[in-house]
Amino acid sequence: MIYLQKGLKNSHLTKQSTEFSDWDWFKSYQPLERTGIDSSDLAHSYKENEAAFVLAGKMATLTRNDTNLIKRSILFFDIDGTDGDDYQTAVSSIQSALAKIVYLVYPTVSNGYKGTRLRLAVPIDSTFDAMQRIQLGNYLRQLLPNNWQTDLTSYGSHWSQLAGLPVLNAYSMAHNCKLAMNDTKSFLSLAQIKSSQAPMIKPQPQELKGLAESKVRNNRQPWQDSVNQALTKLVTPPGHGRHDFYSSLIGSFLFMQIDQHVIETLLLWSNEHSDNPLPESELYRTIDSVSRTAARKERVNG
Repeated sequence: MIYLQKGLKNSHLTKQSTEFSDWDWFKSYQPLERTGIDSSDLAHSYKENEAAFVLAGKMATLTRNDTNLIKRSILFFDIDGTDGDDYQTAVSSIQSALAKIVYLVYPTVSNGYKGTRLRLAVPIDSTFDAMQRIQLGNYLRQLLPNNWQTDLTSYGSHWSQLAGLPVLNAYSMAHNCKLAMNDTKSFLSLAQIKSSQAPMIKPQPQELKGLAESKVRNNRQPWQDSVNQALTKLVTPPGHGRHDFYSSLIGSFLFMQIDQHVIETLLLWSNEHSDNPLPESELYRTIDSVSRTAARKERVNG
């Protein structure tokens, strides 16, 4: 089912009466031309008061919140940074990365005048819940360029977050930012994603603890101390102050230039062995938040 909301100042949805499937409705939507949006203030005002937002799935009631949203049918996500790639170059990268699945990439309005926020819509072959959204996000993130910033693994956004519909503002029109769709392939398979993410073989806590506490050479390097400290923390997660604990641990791993998917695997393991584990969504949100902060600092400091 397709639900629309006008502006961001309310949380009331309107159910759309249609005989189309959610994806057929969405892909047939014609982008609005709003060439008068030529400043940050106008873009912000438009989003707050006039812009059309969509949610595809099943709601318990028409009041939008995380509890009332039961399932989704289309996964929407933003690409917030393409490491300098312009819109057309980014679209070409997406076409290559997602060549085997159905998707639609389109511009919509962000708060900036150059508000050609690049958004993707990916239909899934069956409806999915919040935890399955995490699995889908992790899978898609691995297909896209590593240096891009997306909200695929950012769960600061609510499960019931809306997606803006296609809008062409002044900047989009001037730079020929067009929609691009691959509708000749298959929908992304939820069952296939779940089967491809089989649980890893988990080492026993005492095995990792023994490794972390083992004696090292007297002439060890500073990075070796960092590794030992991080591993020791990893196998002894606290029952309280977990956000600060994991934020510090993530920072240590990033300093050691460990890949993000490795960080995620290690922290998920540690969290599962905590006496009071965090919800996975909160853990992913913490990982993403610390990673973004570290990336900003690196850009500023060179």
